[in-house]
Amino acid sequence: MSGAHWVHERVLAYIEAPDAERFEALALDVFRHQFETIPFYRQYCERRGAVPAAVRQWTEIPPVPVEAFRHVELCCGPPQRRFRSTGTTHGPSRRSVHALPDLRLYRASAVAGMARFLFPDARAVRILSLVHSPAELPDSSLAQMVAWAMEAFGAEGSAYAVTRQGIDFALAADALRAAERSGEPLCILATTAALLHLLDDCQARGWSFHLPHGSRLMDTGGAKGAPRLMSRRGLLRAVWNALSIPGYYCVNEYGMAELSSQAYENAIANRVAGRFARRALVSPPWMRTRILEPATLREAAPGEAGLLCHYDLANAGTALVVLTEDIGRAVGEGFEILGRAAGAELRGCSLVWESFRGPA
Repeated sequence: MSGAHWVHERVLAYIEAPDAERFEALALDVFRHQFETIPFYRQYCERRGAVPAAVRQWTEIPPVPVEAFRHVELCCGPPQRRFRSTGTTHGPSRRSVHALPDLRLYRASAVAGMARFLFPDARAVRILSLVHSPAELPDSSLAQMVAWAMEAFGAEGSAYAVTRQGIDFALAADALRAAERSGEPLCILATTAALLHLLDDCQARGWSFHLPHGSRLMDTGGAKGAPRLMSRRGLLRAVWNALSIPGYYCVNEYGMAELSSQAYENAIANRVAGRFARRALVSPPWMRTRILEPATLREAAPGEAGLLCHYDLANAGTALVVLTEDIGRAVGEGFEILGRAAGAELRGCSLVWESFRGPA
């Protein structure tokens, strides 16, 4: 068994049966594997003096700045798939590319994450997607994730209500009415922007739907491409008014093209488990998220804003540690997103990128 295959199999086993006590040892093994198989990363670590023999804790593993994905291919072997970011932040010419040598890791993480945070009480639900299919957007990691949701959790009658021309509001309305008539729960998967377009269309037509108990919503991303801005509380209220889905059955998903794992709001998981906690984004057990001071990249004080840095075991074939340009802060059992880094806030990211890129 090859080294890469051995490490990947261990990560797959961890996703299936997480054990917090084993996280650090596995993270260090993944780091050693990436140090040995990804030349760009090895050179970067050597410049920092962070060779495997010197790295003793998971928090000491050198992060890869998200900027690196826009310039070099980080991959421990021949890629099976390449996913690209949307390019809405830095423009289409600077889209990140995430080359995955083992697609099983992404699928296992995506499906297990949805089972934990979106479907903890259901294993077969009719799904209405306002996210494109992989046939239309083959390089979209979100489109692929939704396709896996359809396969793993979608009951008969699940459908896409979006094409390259936009949302098919008539098809979406038919699916909503069918759920009302059948009494069977419906799960809506959408970008936040697409969800706002659907809600606006319902309001313009005077439509409202009473979806059955257990219906749920996952919206992903921010309001990029949205017709207008709306607070999270306002969005949840609009969803209740238009679709009769209560806030405790609505979750926001946080993901990136550069990651293989996603964080989710804890609302449904806590509701099902009978726990009471402040709404927050929570990483799955195989991904840990730290909040770092933008200038120093040291751990931010509790409650202070900082750059999000993700340690994603499912990224075993690419980059275990990804330093983002997202600003957030710790909230309850997870974190919340405050926006994108800009100006002085990007200093830490820029320094890491300069170190990664090496001498001019």
